[in-house]
Amino acid sequence: MVSDKNKNILEKQLKTLGQKIRIDILKKLSTSQVPLSYSVLQKEILVSHSNSTNLSFHLKTLKNSDLINSVEEGYSLTVLGRQILKNILSIEQILNIQNKSIMIRTSKYSKEPFNLSKVEDYLVNEGKMEIFQARQIAQEVEERLSKTNIEYLTAPLMREYINGILLENGLEKLRHNLTRLGTPPFEVSKYFGNSSLNPESYIKTLGSEISEQYLLLNLLPNNLADLYLSGEIFLLHLDYWSLRPLSIYLNTSDLLKYITSNTNYNKTIPDSLDFRKSILEFSNALREFKPYFSEDLLLGDFNCLIDIYNEDSGTSQQFFDILFSELLRFNSTYYDEKSHLTINLKSLNNDLFKKLICYMNLEKSHYFPNLMIAYSNYKKSNEYDILPFFNSCIQENIKFYNEKESKMMNSTLNLVNYKPNSNNITNKIILDKILINLHTIALESNQNDDIFFNLVQERVNDVFELFAFKKEFVNKKLHNSKNWNHLITTFFNKENKDWVETSSKAISFFGLNKAIKQHCGIEIDRIEKSEKFALKVLSLINAIIKERNSEENDFYTLNQPHNGAYLHETWINDSSNLNKNTPSYSMDLIRKYTKLSIDKQLILYKKFENLLNGGSIFNFYVKINGVNLIDVIEKVVNSNVAAFSITHT
Repeated sequence: MVSDKNKNILEKQLKTLGQKIRIDILKKLSTSQVPLSYSVLQKEILVSHSNSTNLSFHLKTLKNSDLINSVEEGYSLTVLGRQILKNILSIEQILNIQNKSIMIRTSKYSKEPFNLSKVEDYLVNEGKMEIFQARQIAQEVEERLSKTNIEYLTAPLMREYINGILLENGLEKLRHNLTRLGTPPFEVSKYFGNSSLNPESYIKTLGSEISEQYLLLNLLPNNLADLYLSGEIFLLHLDYWSLRPLSIYLNTSDLLKYITSNTNYNKTIPDSLDFRKSILEFSNALREFKPYFSEDLLLGDFNCLIDIYNEDSGTSQQFFDILFSELLRFNSTYYDEKSHLTINLKSLNNDLFKKLICYMNLEKSHYFPNLMIAYSNYKKSNEYDILPFFNSCIQENIKFYNEKESKMMNSTLNLVNYKPNSNNITNKIILDKILINLHTIALESNQNDDIFFNLVQERVNDVFELFAFKKEFVNKKLHNSKNWNHLITTFFNKENKDWVETSSKAISFFGLNKAIKQHCGIEIDRIEKSEKFALKVLSLINAIIKERNSEENDFYTLNQPHNGAYLHETWINDSSNLNKNTPSYSMDLIRKYTKLSIDKQLILYKKFENLLNGGSIFNFYVKINGVNLIDVIEKVVNSNVAAFSITHT
């Protein structure tokens, strides 16, 4: 009878599959798209079946049961063999669920039995793996887990198990796709125990680290990510690097027009209630831009706001109290204790200056905006007592710029208007500033000029490539943002597709003095040979940028480095600098403790300034009671440098 015949066939097949090694052979063949040779099967199968050495016997038995085929290239599954194996796997899955042999604690805060198909889906969807490879790895995972005493797995441990098997199989690239972003518990514990981190700072710190990891592990190519990790290139605000521009410049008058077009306020505010409301509207307008920059918002010609109220002495003090409390409040929403607002003042009267200094001396002075003050009005005159004025301006967040040449800059020393002979400053988006480590180039070139300049050219090209990714990432993130599109059409007269291309892109460097000392044997300010080499390096970078701008009609600039950009503990080239608050590299083009006179410093600086057309500043240091400040200031002002700052030593 037919039924008896079927029973005999079933009995024969069950007997054939009664040994685990034969099921393992079927599983191995099922994961390969090509026939497997006897030697491959021997190597793969007998590893886990050391007591079973007669592989030929098992292969012959499977072949006689029409479960596998043998051809010249090797062995493969038959249609019947594939169908039967599928049912065997289903039975195994049912038994696993029934016995609850292994439970998985998932990342979604639930428990569920180990499921082979979910491992396959994970490898295909997240690992971008071919289905046959995913099936092979999943089966290997299941087999190994079955040999352990694990009864309760967490999802992270399960991923580690899978990653280990991938590495053993030489699938490093696929394993990289499965890298999980997050902070190790040890680091989280340190943040949790840090009393200086309030709850919001604690959460932001954890989120920032994940964003940084995603950029370096998943968004950027390995070669570019490695440049950052090795300290050869520096990226500002790594957590937001792929999400938004670096800085924004706005004319204050345009911001006031925007406010009046959306409210009933006029330039003349008749009573205290109205000017309070107008300042709050001004503050709210600033906050509209806050999600779209990482470094700072530079407000040009801030006098146009101050002058509205300065004429009325009755409301002037109230106005300043409210205005600067709002500016402080804007900065206090950041957790890095630095100012993210820069205001440009074309002129100051004595009363305004005294008020500014008073506010800057508040307990939380780091929340006060950075000041960019036009210095052309502060030459010797009867109107100002210049010595007390500049003595009061020896503060980190006060800088002076050359108004006549429109050399206004933000906190990262990016010029608002870097085009020569153009005084029409329009609102501008600064996409980013990327810095090249010249010191590492000097170390690698080993005093060989040709190698040094070749490496410089390579690094500049790497920066161009990084900017290409930055444009892609930021445009993708902001392209469909209604708020962002509204702001760029209102303030920048740009269509969504245009703003990225026309934004300013700054290329900079750090470690210049250390590089020159390493390469030439002596610092820039001590010998002509070192000076010439430094200028030649910057001339090369400038020439590459000009060529790029000409060919691509782009807006790259060469900028001086700025303070606070290099606090990366793995880059510190002198172990004595570890755990100190000072950067390992200085922003200064001329050394802080140079022996050059102020006149020679200015001559040398002007040579650098001609090359750094994207932004530069002359930093000079004065000893308390050790220099005639008026004479020094007069020389600096008369030199017409782009910008300068004064610091006490």
